[in-house]
Amino acid sequence: MIWGRPTNLWLGFVTAATGMLSVALVAAGVDSTLVANLVGGGLVGLLGALIALVAYQPPTLSPGDTFNVETPKGFPNYQTTVATPPAADQPPVPAPDV
Repeated sequence: MIWGRPTNLWLGFVTAATGMLSVALVAAGVDSTLVANLVGGGLVGLLGALIALVAYQPPTLSPGDTFNVETPKGFPNYQTTVATPPAADQPPVPAPDV
């Protein structure tokens, strides 16, 4: 997730944006082979790696951290604490209303 959006949406956006950039550069008279190599291979690869680096960060919860489990509207939210591996987390309990 990046800014609340799933990774596949970001990858689709980057693909569409670089495609439009390629079309614009070729229409402006830049050599199509150069555009295909620089934009297609270089820029898309770089942006894809950047998205993977940002989106797939390891979890930020550590053993002993408490977190809230939010449920759909109309259902109670829950709160649980991360256990030290290999123990299982404690069962969730209803979270206090905020």
